[in-house]
Amino acid sequence: MNATSVPATIMEMSRTSPDTMPTGSPLPEILGSLVELTAQRERRTLEISLLTTLRELMPDCTVALYNCRWIDGHPWWRIQLDHSDQAVQPNQPWALPSSKILRILLQQEERQPVYQTETGLCVPLYQVNQVVAVLMLTPNHDTAVDHTLLLALARIHENFLNLLHASDSDTLTGLNNRRKFDAQLYTLVASQHAELPRLPFLALLDIDHFKRVNDSYGHIIGDEVLLMLAQRMQQYFGEEDGLYRYGGEEFAILFRAVSAEKAQAILEGFAERISNQPFPQVGQVTVSIGFTQLDQCFVPAQVIDRADKALYHSKTNGRNQVNQFEALQLQGFVQQAEVASGDIDLF
Repeated sequence: MNATSVPATIMEMSRTSPDTMPTGSPLPEILGSLVELTAQRERRTLEISLLTTLRELMPDCTVALYNCRWIDGHPWWRIQLDHSDQAVQPNQPWALPSSKILRILLQQEERQPVYQTETGLCVPLYQVNQVVAVLMLTPNHDTAVDHTLLLALARIHENFLNLLHASDSDTLTGLNNRRKFDAQLYTLVASQHAELPRLPFLALLDIDHFKRVNDSYGHIIGDEVLLMLAQRMQQYFGEEDGLYRYGGEEFAILFRAVSAEKAQAILEGFAERISNQPFPQVGQVTVSIGFTQLDQCFVPAQVIDRADKALYHSKTNGRNQVNQFEALQLQGFVQQAEVASGDIDLF
């Protein structure tokens, strides 16, 4: 059964007259679950909604969702959510799947929508033709699993995952876009806890003299520089770090570090790597960076303003450097924006 015909089965069910619908029909519950599932606009809540729906419709099965990442052509995975809806900590280690699951994930031809494993069922979820997550179902006894319903929900989840990816991604670099940045910054600022072992930071990064690149080599080469910088960001920063194209030649990074000093060292290491790795046709490219620590005392616009002022200091004091707002503030180089009547006075 292909991905198109699976949801069509549910549509056929929805045309059933209430008078002819069997007593105890799961259709109202299924449709309610679909409404909840398709209302999500973030991957995390979409995943929770999927597992909640499966648990409600298949109470005799244990359900788990694994995220999948690819390194040198090989898939690694780690559990993201289980049937209890408990989030797995970000430092949960990645691991190679079992040989059976590995063969499933590497399958490129004659793919199947669902695979039988030693313990139950495995449903790969695809994004841009690559497995990005794996749904595992383990029947508690000799429970019969409704494959049609399972695949319909899995494909709907997959389709919405791809829609979210498209709406959240920058078309040139593939990094998260400004819309995604705004949403994640708001969530991160609102959910800060002092007891977390690593502190959250926002960094704004700007390519030095990027206009010269466009003027000297053309916009096609300029786009290549943006793309290569984005790729080097992905290679350097961790899986849990948020990478965004903020606009034009400016990028944003949401990341964690044990201290401001460590955050400074991380960013300086990246700036040094960019400076030491020539770009094709262009040669040396440098970046200026400004960063600040996230704090619940400041609204997202204030956090951005602080990082932007640190970035401006880097660009107007020699470029190719990293500066922290808090350190500059102690030295009297920058001032905090004032809040008046619910707005931020940036001037």
